[in-house]
Amino acid sequence: MTPQKNRLYSLILVCFTLSSLACNEGIVLNDHKKFEEGMWVRKNKIVFDYEISENNALYDIYLNFRHTGNYPFENIYFFIETVSPDNKFAKDTAQMILADKKGRFLGKGIGDIFDYEFKFKEGIKFPVSGKYSIQVEQAMRVETIEEVTDFGIRIERASIE
Repeated sequence: MTPQKNRLYSLILVCFTLSSLACNEGIVLNDHKKFEEGMWVRKNKIVFDYEISENNALYDIYLNFRHTGNYPFENIYFFIETVSPDNKFAKDTAQMILADKKGRFLGKGIGDIFDYEFKFKEGIKFPVSGKYSIQVEQAMRVETIEEVTDFGIRIERASIE
């Protein structure tokens, strides 16, 4: 990676972090993982741990994905597994559409980086209070997807309860 791209990635990361800190009221989790080599191997699941203290509240879950302009697909699929404090498992599949029919990326971009946020779950209740874990696996038809930079999850109190 060139020094110029490295600085750009660092600037984007700082902006992302500052914007997430600016309005963190009601946020349970706001975390992302960076792909150092720009590749996501299917077997490398990303794990996010968080705690739910109010199981009677409603929550929204957002998936965040970032890639370069050389990302080779128009979408991405994820397998998502949630483990509750009482060891119950829930499995989901999610898809993000990343480009229009002409192949133009739809994400917000700075330079060669495209950023997406997708509302995965809206107004859900967690069944019990305690520590949860979400494991995310890329579910594309290839073992390794390239030109990816970050994946993240944000969980926050729903704005309408």
